[in-house]
Amino acid sequence: MKIRHTLYWFLPTLIIVSTLGIHLFEYLLAGNADSDYGSLFNSFYWTIVTVATVGFGDMSPETYWGRVFTVFVIIGGVLNYSLIVSTLTTKLGEYRSSREKGLDPVKKQGHILVCSDDPAWMTKILGQNQQLVQEGKIVIVSPSTQHPLLTTEYKDVNWVAGDPQQVETLLKAAATFAHTAYVYFKNSNQGLITVLQLETLSKGELITLAQYVGSDFRKFFADVGCDHALNPYDLYVPMMLQAFRSQGGPSWIRGVVHQSQEHQLETKPLLSKFADKTWIEYVHATKRSTGHMPLGIVMEEVVLINPSSEHVLRRDNQVIQLQSVAERKGGDLEEHGIEVFGMDDIRIDGHLLINSDNPIFIRRMLRELSRGELGDHIVVLTSLPQSEEIPENLSVEWIQDPTNSEEAFRKARASLAKVAFVDHLQDGQTFMAVLCLEQETDGEIFTIATFRDDNFDQHLLKVGCDFCLKFDDLVVPILAQSANNSGLGNLVSQLLSNDLSTQSLFVRRLSYDWTTANWEETILKIKKEYGYLPVGLIRRGTNKLLVNPHFGQLVNPGDSLIFIAKESALRGQHLFDLNHTDQIVAQSSPTKAPEKTEKGTDEEHLTQQALKLLRQGGDASAAYRLLMQAATLGSAEAKYELGILNFRGKGIPKNLDEAYYWFRESAISGYEQSQNVLSTIRILRETEQKFEETEDQIPEFNPEMLKMFNPTQRRWFARMVVAMVQADGRVDLHERAFVHSAIQLLSDH
Repeated sequence: MKIRHTLYWFLPTLIIVSTLGIHLFEYLLAGNADSDYGSLFNSFYWTIVTVATVGFGDMSPETYWGRVFTVFVIIGGVLNYSLIVSTLTTKLGEYRSSREKGLDPVKKQGHILVCSDDPAWMTKILGQNQQLVQEGKIVIVSPSTQHPLLTTEYKDVNWVAGDPQQVETLLKAAATFAHTAYVYFKNSNQGLITVLQLETLSKGELITLAQYVGSDFRKFFADVGCDHALNPYDLYVPMMLQAFRSQGGPSWIRGVVHQSQEHQLETKPLLSKFADKTWIEYVHATKRSTGHMPLGIVMEEVVLINPSSEHVLRRDNQVIQLQSVAERKGGDLEEHGIEVFGMDDIRIDGHLLINSDNPIFIRRMLRELSRGELGDHIVVLTSLPQSEEIPENLSVEWIQDPTNSEEAFRKARASLAKVAFVDHLQDGQTFMAVLCLEQETDGEIFTIATFRDDNFDQHLLKVGCDFCLKFDDLVVPILAQSANNSGLGNLVSQLLSNDLSTQSLFVRRLSYDWTTANWEETILKIKKEYGYLPVGLIRRGTNKLLVNPHFGQLVNPGDSLIFIAKESALRGQHLFDLNHTDQIVAQSSPTKAPEKTEKGTDEEHLTQQALKLLRQGGDASAAYRLLMQAATLGSAEAKYELGILNFRGKGIPKNLDEAYYWFRESAISGYEQSQNVLSTIRILRETEQKFEETEDQIPEFNPEMLKMFNPTQRRWFARMVVAMVQADGRVDLHERAFVHSAIQLLSDH
């Protein structure tokens, strides 16, 4: 600071004194009228040349005192030069030090924030956003004392030091002007608070994507406005189970989620030429013309996977589709096949073995198993005491023993088990468990294991592991793609689910009665006749996976078809050979169904009871309670009926927000009638909200919004408006707009 202030007065003083001094010595005192220094401008020019130590030689003093004075001017020039260099060096050092310590405020707009205390996680996020890294649009926010990625290729990425939970730190990172924020902390509470601060600062404009651990945090992140939050256990545990139930399915999921695998999912607006076309028409035209494979649509914030063939598309729909690789127009050919692991035969008889010391994994795996209808006996081998959260519909035997001892494996009857799910927090323990299991069973058991360190899967495969996957393999790719592709995270979560009422991903081998057809014909035939949506293919014999087959690829008997469907729709048809899980379900279903109905807990039975009560004019409150029980069990129809009751205000106070929630939940579960409801209920809800915000005006409907309805939606709208108004026996002021629009629609149609 002192040097800078010295420069402020030293340089001007030096120039003035030097100019006047040389003019004095060489002109005034010397009395030389012909001297070059007679002009003040020439004296100034000489001063600049001398102070800058350039020395052109075109002007030089001739008198003794003029030359003495020149020496002092040169010394002053050198001193001035030293002061300038010293100041610049100091400022540059301060700048670099400030930047390296993360103290510099960020001056960017539309940038991406990465808030975390885990360098490995940051590296993965940056790896998924290479283009943004090159453009300098990434800013790291971390409580580290030095650049968290100092030893990596990302050491030059901008970063801000400080606690992201503090508003001051986020302001320094220009969070109010950022586009997207990725958030993950080893302590999920810190991540939650960071998301809350980000959403508050940006007033909800910032896209926040978070990773967390802990089942309770999902709701918390949603409550604070997080756009998408993922728990690794919600992805890799269903993936492990799918590796057992639908061998080859996890490989397809990885192929479409990881951008490094060339294929990728994208959400795009529906082209106007496909408005009012059916879903099957759109699938056929898109696959034939571009090779892209549509998987579902996003409507009213709901991801509708594998709509019915006759579902009519709307102009405001967005489409989630599997993009065809640019060099492979039409799709994948034989040479593009990917080798799939984990396709060995799994025996039908035997129990399931869970080998883990991770309480979160055990709890999550048991919950996932309880959703299916396998009916297998489950043995849990762990050093942990027995959990109190074992689902009632599972047959579980808990053995508390060291997880890798021979005695423990004998107690768990490992030699009779057909599948083992292995997960430990330390990869070394996982390795030993897999090794001991393979030795104990002579390689007969099908082992599915997880790992945490990069490339550790090579060690597991060498000792006989049949299928292994990384703990957080899918989280970062899904978060990275969700920033610009709405609905992608929900799509993957649904495909991995085992709920009977939702669309999931399945892999089944085509029976030998199948007639060879090309991929285009296969899609149309299976979708129209069975409602399944074929998306991928695994070749018989070679186990080569075609993630997005070319429309001309032949599908042969014995090939394994990867498709999207409801599990309940798989029963009672002979398109596929029964795999090990199908045979178990077929054997266990006859004994389970009667027991379920006798207890009166079957969701369909509860729903029918409620509807009967409503038809007979019975107690609407009792019907509401029955529907709530059925909805809790997963009935999509019950969720729809709850929406109707909330909409009409029958048996309960009228609540359009609650109605919208239940219609949305029903649509997510695949209930077709709910799809027509979502648009109209949203408009009604918005109209009521506008009325509440105005004091004297009667709201009017926007005709353009009503034009978006198809005939079915118009009829539904009119009927429901009349029912809603009649429910309480009076017509409120703001309901007149509803009635007028309904009458107009009925008269026009």
